[in-house]
Amino acid sequence: MSSTRKYESKREERPIVTHCTIAGPRFYPLFREELDCLPQARDHQTAPYLFRLTKEIDSGFEILDAVAACDVPEKFYFSAKDDPFILAGLGSALTLEATDTESLLAGFSDLWAANKSIPVFGGFSFYGDENPAPEWDPFGHYRFTLPFVEISKSPRGFHVAVNYVNAGKLSVRSVLKAIAEGLQDLDERFRHLPPSSKPFGLAVELIPDKSHWNSMIKKALHSISEEVINKIVLARKKIITHAGFWDPAQILTTMSKIEENSFTFFYQVNENIAFMGRSPERLFRLKDGHILAEAIAGTRPRGKNVFDDQRLEAELLDSAKERDEHRFVSGFIETKMRQHCSDVRMESREEILKLKNVQHIITRFTGQACGNAHPLSIARAFHPTPAVGGYPQDKIFDHLKQSEPFHRGWYAAPIGWMNKTNADFAVGIRSALVNRNHLHIFAGAGIVRQSNAQAEWSETEKKMDNFTAILGDH
Repeated sequence: MSSTRKYESKREERPIVTHCTIAGPRFYPLFREELDCLPQARDHQTAPYLFRLTKEIDSGFEILDAVAACDVPEKFYFSAKDDPFILAGLGSALTLEATDTESLLAGFSDLWAANKSIPVFGGFSFYGDENPAPEWDPFGHYRFTLPFVEISKSPRGFHVAVNYVNAGKLSVRSVLKAIAEGLQDLDERFRHLPPSSKPFGLAVELIPDKSHWNSMIKKALHSISEEVINKIVLARKKIITHAGFWDPAQILTTMSKIEENSFTFFYQVNENIAFMGRSPERLFRLKDGHILAEAIAGTRPRGKNVFDDQRLEAELLDSAKERDEHRFVSGFIETKMRQHCSDVRMESREEILKLKNVQHIITRFTGQACGNAHPLSIARAFHPTPAVGGYPQDKIFDHLKQSEPFHRGWYAAPIGWMNKTNADFAVGIRSALVNRNHLHIFAGAGIVRQSNAQAEWSETEKKMDNFTAILGDH
């Protein structure tokens, strides 16, 4: 596991930047009274391992705008679907990387011993145990962040917290001084976002190309006909290369304007390096011992008008191929729910989920969690579902590695937040990786007996539209 990282104030190294015009994100004045007025008697008292200041305030600014406009290397944004919850972070009080679940949880043990409700944000790679491809190297295998400034919005209110991990056993005075300097530095990092515009002179690379894709589908159908596997989800990507560096925040702002019932996730781990998406799929939510999980599979595009949309919806529900693809997923989810829950219920069965560019079949399950398994352990058990990997689960990794000509990294893997007992993880689909001047846009298609290479290519094109639409016709 990597060493602890802290957000450090480096005011003397920063150029003067223009303050943004969005209202509200001035964090030092918000906490100045607490920083100035704590009793002097505590000057030489050692601060606790986790030093945390929290305030409930009126919603004075848009959280996503604040995240986008803050010029700090590490930050994140997460808004849930079917739930008015937002969690965001600026800077890092503690960022942990690990190669396995046990090491990561051990790294957070002191944090959750201090406060089991403190959320951290992050995820892990699709394969988990492989060294990442170069473009994914900054994300590693597992990576989670406790932010320096944490912003949340829920039915309980709008909260801002400052986190400081006192691994060096500093005094209260020293910690307060470090927090004050960090907040002042953060307040100076807000900038005007340049107006969005479609970039020019872009180079586009398809991996695989269409001929290679057709070959991948043919081999997959052969494996299915031989009953080696029942289903496999094959992915492809577009790499769009910019003459300069992509601005992840600008892409986030544009992507967030899509009106649909989906997660928005954004995890920037360094300047111009971020993973983001608008995922319709929840892996699971664990809340107060109650688990909610979803099966999403089976796809049609949205129609050009209401009549056309209804025709495509009926076609989706009537398709034996799409029903089979969906039931591999729903059957798998139900089995996993029964392994980890009691009182498992199917809350909805094979309904239609309509998104901006596509529509899917969705089935939802709920249950009461059994035992004391940590949310991260549950995520490992559920991942990958047949919606993003294939079926059976124990065979699919080898088939994917042999079939796909690129490393998935964090694409289609769990991403979200967790504390010691609760969590909400999206599946990292409808997503893209920004790595400096390269934008990697991902999409996958479920292959079953009745699949057709051209139809699956068209489906993946539609799934990429959330990102390609903001770039022009590429």
